[in-house]
Amino acid sequence: MTRSFKLLLIFSLMIGLIAFSYGCGTTEEVVEEPEVVEEPEELDDEMDWMEEEEEEVEEADFIEELNPINFDFDKSDITNRAAQLLAQNIEMLRENPDVNVRVDAYTDHVGGDQYNVRLSVRRAESVANFYRTNGISSDRIDTRGLGKHPIPCTAAEADDGTPGCEKNRVAESHPINPDPYAPGS
Repeated sequence: MTRSFKLLLIFSLMIGLIAFSYGCGTTEEVVEEPEVVEEPEELDDEMDWMEEEEEEVEEADFIEELNPINFDFDKSDITNRAAQLLAQNIEMLRENPDVNVRVDAYTDHVGGDQYNVRLSVRRAESVANFYRTNGISSDRIDTRGLGKHPIPCTAAEADDGTPGCEKNRVAESHPINPDPYAPGS
């Protein structure tokens, strides 16, 4: 045998021994113990464990919208038709005692600005007085007289017998619903 072949053979045997010693450091067989799995408890058919006592959640008061009313030209008194609409609003407000109301009143575009602001304030107060007279607490009512309606009437919308237009002589009742995310709500 040649010298280089002998060296190659010795070198190969040494590498084999090193690899064998790392791979098989011990001759003991390693046996892992099987994981112990407990049997689940049998479930009741009624599943009582799922039926925790539910707290009775009181649904928050909420009103989507309230009826607006209209006024006669240069008037702030409540008409019979307006009283019927306000009566419906009162019923909703009574059913939802946590809801407040803001009354925004307007005039048409006939007359001066100062006069129309005063007239719109009287209209808002007229509606608020109607609410108070019919059992809605004053602390639930806010009023604003806003003067001339922000959108003027077109010629087609104008009244036949009076100047201006009835659609702008309005008091809008806006529900102020409680904040569902406020603490304590």
